[in-house]
Amino acid sequence: MYVYTPLYSEMVGYVSFLSAFIPIWVFLVLGWQLCSGCGTAALRNESDLLEFFWTVVPSTCVGFLCFLNLGCLGNDLVLKTRGLIKVVGRQWYWSYDLNDGQGLYDSVMSDFIDGVDKPLRVYSDTPYNISITSSDVIHSFVLPVVNLKVDAIPGRLNNTFFCMNHVGVFVGYCSELCGAGHAYMPIVVEAVEKAFVKG
Repeated sequence: MYVYTPLYSEMVGYVSFLSAFIPIWVFLVLGWQLCSGCGTAALRNESDLLEFFWTVVPSTCVGFLCFLNLGCLGNDLVLKTRGLIKVVGRQWYWSYDLNDGQGLYDSVMSDFIDGVDKPLRVYSDTPYNISITSSDVIHSFVLPVVNLKVDAIPGRLNNTFFCMNHVGVFVGYCSELCGAGHAYMPIVVEAVEKAFVKG
Protein backbone atom coordinates (compact mmCIF):
# COMPACT_ATOMS: atom_id res chain seq x y z
CA MET A 1 0.00 0.00 0.00
CA TYR A 2 1.25 3.47 -0.87
CA VAL A 3 1.70 6.09 1.84
CA TYR A 4 -0.16 9.24 0.79
CA THR A 5 1.66 12.47 1.51
CA PRO A 6 0.20 15.97 1.78
CA LEU A 7 1.54 16.51 -1.74
CA TYR A 8 -0.71 13.75 -3.09
CA SER A 9 -3.96 15.23 -1.76
CA GLU A 10 -3.00 18.73 -2.89
CA MET A 11 -2.15 17.51 -6.38
CA VAL A 12 -5.46 15.62 -6.64
CA GLY A 13 -7.29 18.80 -5.64
CA TYR A 14 -5.26 20.85 -8.12
CA VAL A 15 -5.94 18.47 -11.02
CA SER A 16 -9.64 18.29 -10.09
CA PHE A 17 -9.82 22.09 -10.03
CA LEU A 18 -8.21 22.36 -13.47
CA SER A 19 -10.45 19.61 -14.85
CA ALA A 20 -13.51 21.59 -13.80
CA PHE A 21 -12.23 25.13 -14.44
CA ILE A 22 -11.02 24.73 -18.03
CA PRO A 23 -14.27 23.32 -19.53
CA ILE A 24 -16.40 25.80 -17.58
CA TRP A 25 -14.25 28.70 -18.80
CA VAL A 26 -14.37 27.50 -22.42
CA PHE A 27 -18.17 27.16 -22.34
CA LEU A 28 -18.59 30.57 -20.70
CA VAL A 29 -16.46 32.28 -23.34
CA LEU A 30 -18.18 30.45 -26.19
CA GLY A 31 -21.62 31.21 -24.74
CA TRP A 32 -20.73 34.88 -24.29
CA GLN A 33 -19.56 35.11 -27.90
CA LEU A 34 -22.71 33.44 -29.23
CA CYS A 35 -25.10 35.51 -27.10
CA SER A 36 -23.43 38.87 -27.65
CA GLY A 37 -23.51 38.61 -31.42
CA CYS A 38 -19.79 38.52 -31.90
CA GLY A 39 -20.25 36.26 -34.91
CA THR A 40 -19.40 39.07 -37.35
CA ALA A 41 -15.79 39.90 -38.11
CA ALA A 42 -14.56 43.41 -37.40
CA LEU A 43 -12.58 45.25 -40.01
CA ARG A 44 -9.91 46.30 -37.52
CA ASN A 45 -8.66 43.35 -35.44
CA GLU A 46 -5.73 44.97 -33.66
CA SER A 47 -5.80 46.27 -30.13
CA ASP A 48 -2.60 47.02 -28.24
CA LEU A 49 -4.43 47.07 -24.91
CA LEU A 50 -6.05 43.68 -25.56
CA GLU A 51 -2.72 42.14 -26.62
CA PHE A 52 -1.09 43.54 -23.50
CA PHE A 53 -3.73 41.94 -21.24
CA TRP A 54 -3.60 38.66 -23.20
CA THR A 55 0.13 38.55 -22.47
CA VAL A 56 0.19 39.77 -18.87
CA VAL A 57 -2.83 37.89 -17.47
CA PRO A 58 -1.82 34.37 -18.67
CA SER A 59 1.81 35.00 -17.66
CA THR A 60 0.66 36.04 -14.19
CA CYS A 61 -1.58 32.96 -13.91
CA VAL A 62 1.23 30.63 -14.98
CA GLY A 63 3.62 32.29 -12.53
CA PHE A 64 1.08 31.93 -9.72
CA LEU A 65 0.53 28.23 -10.53
CA CYS A 66 4.30 27.67 -10.58
CA PHE A 67 4.54 29.32 -7.17
CA LEU A 68 1.82 27.00 -5.82
CA ASN A 69 3.60 23.96 -7.25
CA LEU A 70 6.87 24.95 -5.60
CA GLY A 71 5.02 25.05 -2.29
CA CYS A 72 3.65 21.55 -2.91
CA LEU A 73 7.09 20.20 -3.75
CA GLY A 74 8.47 21.67 -0.55
CA ASN A 75 5.72 19.98 1.48
CA ASP A 76 6.81 16.59 0.16
CA LEU A 77 10.19 16.96 1.84
CA VAL A 78 8.89 17.41 5.39
CA LEU A 79 7.52 13.90 5.87
CA LYS A 80 8.37 12.70 9.38
CA THR A 81 10.29 9.45 9.03
CA ARG A 82 11.99 7.22 11.53
CA GLY A 83 15.35 7.29 9.84
CA LEU A 84 17.40 6.73 6.76
CA ILE A 85 18.09 3.32 5.25
CA LYS A 86 21.04 3.28 2.86
CA VAL A 87 20.91 0.49 0.28
CA VAL A 88 23.81 -0.44 -2.00
CA GLY A 89 23.31 -2.92 -4.82
CA ARG A 90 26.30 -5.14 -5.53
CA GLN A 91 26.92 -8.12 -7.78
CA TRP A 92 24.95 -10.12 -6.51
CA TYR A 93 23.70 -9.09 -3.09
CA TRP A 94 22.40 -6.05 -1.25
CA SER A 95 24.11 -4.05 1.50
CA TYR A 96 22.05 -2.16 4.08
CA ASP A 97 23.12 0.61 6.43
CA LEU A 98 20.60 1.51 9.11
CA ASN A 99 20.96 4.29 11.65
CA ASP A 100 19.21 2.40 14.46
CA GLY A 101 22.05 0.26 15.78
CA GLN A 102 21.99 -2.55 13.22
CA GLY A 103 24.82 -0.86 11.34
CA LEU A 104 26.14 -1.84 7.92
CA TYR A 105 25.62 -5.42 6.80
CA ASP A 106 25.32 -7.51 3.65
CA SER A 107 22.22 -9.51 2.74
CA VAL A 108 23.24 -12.57 0.73
CA MET A 109 20.93 -15.26 -0.67
CA SER A 110 20.63 -18.35 1.54
CA ASP A 111 19.62 -21.95 0.81
CA PHE A 112 15.97 -21.23 1.59
CA ILE A 113 13.58 -20.32 -1.21
CA ASP A 114 13.50 -16.53 -1.48
CA GLY A 115 15.63 -16.34 1.65
CA VAL A 116 18.64 -14.32 2.72
CA ASP A 117 21.01 -14.62 5.64
CA LYS A 118 20.21 -11.15 7.05
CA PRO A 119 16.95 -9.53 5.94
CA LEU A 120 16.20 -5.84 6.21
CA ARG A 121 14.25 -5.43 9.46
CA VAL A 122 11.94 -2.42 9.78
CA TYR A 123 9.04 -1.43 12.02
CA SER A 124 5.54 -1.75 10.62
CA ASP A 125 3.44 1.40 10.20
CA THR A 126 6.59 3.53 10.32
CA PRO A 127 7.73 5.58 7.30
CA TYR A 128 11.41 5.37 6.35
CA ASN A 129 13.56 7.38 3.98
CA ILE A 130 15.51 5.08 1.69
CA SER A 131 18.59 6.06 -0.31
CA ILE A 132 19.61 3.61 -3.03
CA THR A 133 22.78 3.37 -5.12
CA SER A 134 25.01 0.75 -6.70
CA SER A 135 28.71 0.00 -6.45
CA ASP A 136 29.19 -1.78 -9.78
CA VAL A 137 26.40 -2.08 -12.38
CA ILE A 138 22.78 -0.90 -12.62
CA HIS A 139 20.42 -2.76 -10.28
CA SER A 140 16.78 -2.10 -9.45
CA PHE A 141 15.42 -2.35 -5.90
CA VAL A 142 11.85 -3.66 -6.20
CA LEU A 143 9.48 -4.36 -3.32
CA PRO A 144 6.01 -5.00 -4.83
CA VAL A 145 4.09 -5.03 -1.53
CA VAL A 146 4.68 -1.28 -1.11
CA ASN A 147 4.74 -0.43 -4.84
CA LEU A 148 8.41 0.44 -4.60
CA LYS A 149 10.77 0.33 -7.58
CA VAL A 150 13.94 2.40 -7.46
CA ASP A 151 16.90 2.06 -9.80
CA ALA A 152 20.31 1.63 -8.19
CA ILE A 153 22.76 3.44 -10.46
CA PRO A 154 26.52 3.69 -9.80
CA GLY A 155 27.52 7.19 -8.72
CA ARG A 156 23.96 8.36 -8.17
CA LEU A 157 21.72 8.40 -5.08
CA ASN A 158 18.02 7.82 -5.64
CA ASN A 159 15.89 8.76 -2.64
CA THR A 160 12.32 7.90 -1.75
CA PHE A 161 10.35 6.69 1.25
CA PHE A 162 8.28 3.66 2.10
CA CYS A 163 6.14 2.32 4.92
CA MET A 164 5.28 -1.31 5.62
CA ASN A 165 1.65 -1.42 6.73
CA HIS A 166 1.61 -5.14 7.54
CA VAL A 167 3.65 -7.30 9.88
CA GLY A 168 5.40 -10.13 8.07
CA VAL A 169 8.20 -11.16 5.75
CA PHE A 170 8.06 -9.67 2.26
CA VAL A 171 10.16 -10.60 -0.75
CA GLY A 172 11.35 -8.33 -3.52
CA TYR A 173 13.88 -8.71 -6.27
CA CYS A 174 16.30 -6.94 -8.58
CA SER A 175 14.39 -6.18 -11.76
CA GLU A 176 17.39 -4.98 -13.80
CA LEU A 177 19.44 -7.60 -15.61
CA CYS A 178 22.76 -7.12 -13.81
CA GLY A 179 24.83 -10.14 -14.77
CA ALA A 180 25.10 -13.89 -14.26
CA GLY A 181 23.92 -13.82 -10.63
CA HIS A 182 20.95 -11.54 -11.29
CA ALA A 183 18.45 -14.18 -10.14
CA TYR A 184 20.34 -14.72 -6.88
CA MET A 185 19.89 -11.37 -5.16
CA PRO A 186 16.45 -11.33 -3.55
CA ILE A 187 15.30 -8.55 -1.27
CA VAL A 188 13.75 -9.75 1.98
CA VAL A 189 12.14 -7.24 4.35
CA GLU A 190 10.91 -8.22 7.81
CA ALA A 191 8.26 -5.84 9.11
CA VAL A 192 7.92 -6.20 12.88
CA GLU A 193 6.09 -4.33 15.62
CA LYS A 194 8.13 -2.15 17.93
CA ALA A 195 7.10 -4.25 20.92
CA PHE A 196 8.62 -7.34 19.26
CA VAL A 197 12.05 -5.74 18.99
CA LYS A 198 11.99 -4.27 22.51
CA GLY A 199 10.46 -7.26 24.24
